[in-house]
This record gives sequence, C-alpha cells and structure tokens, in this order.
Amino acid sequence: MVNTKMDADELLQKYGSSMDRLYDTVASVDVFERQFGSELTSWERHLHRQFREKVSSTRNRYRGFVKYTRDKSLVLLTPSPWLLEGEFVYFSEGVSVPEDGSYIEVSGKNVIVPRLFDKGQQVVRAVHAEEVETSPYDVTSIISNPPSLRNLSRMLFENVGMAEASKRVFSQLYVSSPPTLESIGGLTAGIQAIASASQVKRLFRFMKTILPPSMKSPKTSKTIRGVRVNTPRLWRMETGSVGMSKMKSLCLNRRDPSGYREVSLAALTEESTAALPDVPIALATEDFWVESGNPTDLRLPIIKAAITYQLLTPKVSQRSITSAQAHIQERLEILRSSFGLAESTITRGNLLDSDIMGRSLSAIKLARSSARASWKEKITVKELKRTWNRVLEPALKEFIEITEIKEQSGKRWGEETRLDRYNTKVVRALQKLDTGKKGSPGPTLDEIAEEASVDRHKAALALNQMKDDGLVYEPRQGHFRLA
Repeated sequence: MVNTKMDADELLQKYGSSMDRLYDTVASVDVFERQFGSELTSWERHLHRQFREKVSSTRNRYRGFVKYTRDKSLVLLTPSPWLLEGEFVYFSEGVSVPEDGSYIEVSGKNVIVPRLFDKGQQVVRAVHAEEVETSPYDVTSIISNPPSLRNLSRMLFENVGMAEASKRVFSQLYVSSPPTLESIGGLTAGIQAIASASQVKRLFRFMKTILPPSMKSPKTSKTIRGVRVNTPRLWRMETGSVGMSKMKSLCLNRRDPSGYREVSLAALTEESTAALPDVPIALATEDFWVESGNPTDLRLPIIKAAITYQLLTPKVSQRSITSAQAHIQERLEILRSSFGLAESTITRGNLLDSDIMGRSLSAIKLARSSARASWKEKITVKELKRTWNRVLEPALKEFIEITEIKEQSGKRWGEETRLDRYNTKVVRALQKLDTGKKGSPGPTLDEIAEEASVDRHKAALALNQMKDDGLVYEPRQGHFRLA
C-alpha cells in the first residue's frame, strides 16, 4: 500500500504527472456522491463545464446522462455516468423518455413536478422537457491516459508480499473488462489458500475496503432530494468467500443475478470451487504477507482510475476470437495430455474448460482488460494468444502441479500430510532429482536450489522444515531424499 505520509506532490511525481491528477485528495466518499474539484476526474470536470447553458431568462439547456427514478415521468440528468447529483427532468404524459444511461441534450423551463405535488409529496423542481435530443457519447478524445497496469499495481500492492504476476492479475480486477459475446464483463481470480489463509483473507479485506459501498454492493437505488433514483449498474467487485451458486453464475454462466454490466470477483476458493475462477492461483508458501495500513486512503485515486477505464471498450474481431480459440483449445489438450488428466477436465465448468465461454473467454476478457490498462482501442489475435501463453496457461500449470503434489503426498504419507504447505518449488525439485535408487545419497542442497530456481538459504529452510516433520531425511550431510 502507498505510504500514507506521502504528500500529493510525491504521489504525483511517483506515478506520473502526464496522467490525470488522481492524487490531489484523500477522501472516503462514495463514487456517486463526489461533487467538488479534485474529487472528480478531469473528464468529469470537462462535462461539468458544459452541463448547463443559459438560453434565456427563463430557459436553460442541459447536457448529461439519464438516470431513471421510481417515477416514470421523472429522470435525473447528471454530468457524469458515475454521479447522482444533477437536475431532475420532467416529461409530460405521452412524451417518450430516453433510455436509462443515454446522453441527451434537453431544454425547457423550471417547473414543480405536478404528479408528485398532486400526491401530496414534497415539492420537487425539475426542468420541463420541451426539446430533447439524444446524442452519441464518446469522451475518450478528451481523456488523459489513466495509470498503466504497472503503476496501478504498485499503488495498490506496494506493501504486499506476492509475486508480481499475481499482483498484476489482482490489479486487473479494478480495470475490469467490458462485456464479451453477450456475457457480462469483469474478471475473476481465485486463491486456494494452501498456506497463509489468514493473510489471503487480509488481502481480500484490503481490496474490498478500498472501494466505496456502491462499488461492492448490489444495492439498486439512492434517495436524491426526496426522490428514489436507480443506481447505475455499471461495475462492482466481490471479494472473499463466495458460494458455489454465485461463483457458477459469474464464472460458468457468465451472468450476474444483480444485473450489473461488469463484475470482478476475487474469491477464496475451496476444492469444489477452485477450478471455476478464470485465473486460479494456488498460494503454497509462507512468504506471502500483507501490510495494508488504511485502505481508504487509496479510495479516491482508485475510484477515479476505475471509472476512467470503464469509458474504453477495446474492440476485437470475430476472426481474431476464432483463431485464438483454436490456439487455446490446442494448448488445453496439450496440458491435459502432459499431466495425464481425464478428458472430462476440458468439459464445461471443469479445470481446462475448452468451451468458447470457458477458458477461451477468460483469455479474451483478460486481453481486453490489458488493452484498457494500456488505453488501446483494438486487440489482435497475437495479443489474445500472448495473454493465454503468458498469464492463463502458467497459472493453470502451477495450480495443477500443486494439486498433484497434494494428492501424491496424501497417497504416500496419508491425507494429513501436507507437502503443499512447504515451498512447492523445492518440493517439485526434490521429487524430480530424487531417483529413488537404493543406496543413493540423493541430490545436494545446491542442486535442489538450482533446479527450484530459489536462493540457497530458502531451499535449506524448506528442506529443514520437511526434515523436522519427518518427510525428508539427510543420508549424507548436504544430501536429501524423500522419506
């Protein structure tokens, strides 16, 4: 986490002055309740400036986004899709109301809403929609690039002890991904906490606390000046322990029961749900740690970055999707064969789900999220394949390897034995180098460390822990074998 003692200038210098000034203010406001100066993004301030235009002494023209209320004749017009402050607009009977979320230009006089007044409710003033025009909405041309994925990751997880690749995955949850193939957008990632479960829970609490209530709750409305206004269902995040039915809905059926456009899921998985997240992560070392400080200090910059990413919908052609899917299916079959897995693992909802709505869609969504983070409008088939090769396939490999170690240790030493609790790189290296030949002294510490690609002292620590637990023995000084 960012050092809370840093002032705004230090933060700005650290994460780049060429981007939108996200770091002016520390505030724990809700996303829809931001109103002033540095609480808004630069593009929102631009929209604020053109929100109201005086036409005459009695008429005004407004340009903004439609938010439906519980009254069919009344909408709230806001300067930003991520605000619930603006002007109410009243539509006379028989006049069609624009679609929720659309960008319109409306002009008219201020009136008291007659339906609410006649019902004896409080007086609500609104603009009477005399002239209405729906306009295309694209403000990407006036937006300075939001933080890169690297800078977002550094800001979020500066004080989290986790592999950089994993940090990037969890950072991309905040970037999200637009809807694909008529399914919801967003991303999912799950940790099966083989070790350090308490720290994983702490990580998820940290990630969740950063966000304001309306970005982590399916609540559907707020009261604005006495009128119930529907909350835009654009994006929300869900973290922690998530039940099977909800996880299936998001990861398998690609639908959100709450009706949100994009949903990011960071889940603490169990054996029954571990295969469902798009990026399964099996945490197997005690090196993982979290120093979270006060997550709300990051709330405003993360809000402003997240809602800016939402404005870009990177395009990908059907031809690219088809080509990438063929590549992914081929790689999945190679994975299945190399690990000797049953063919059922590539069926719908299983670990190597090869369906277009399965792992293939995971790669597409992750690639579109990466494009958002790079502020790129188009994605090529090369980028789709690279997303699979560099992110999803390595994650699946590691997950399968750790699962296999767990199963093998259970068969060899009993179900209570947990080889997967130790440094899995060291365990895999020892399993590979220990030939099992009678009378052999076994591989040396240096050979194990080199095979595992870890420091010598880390290998020694893991081996000594395993030796103390009776899982490894040292037939000759500096040589190790599995018991």
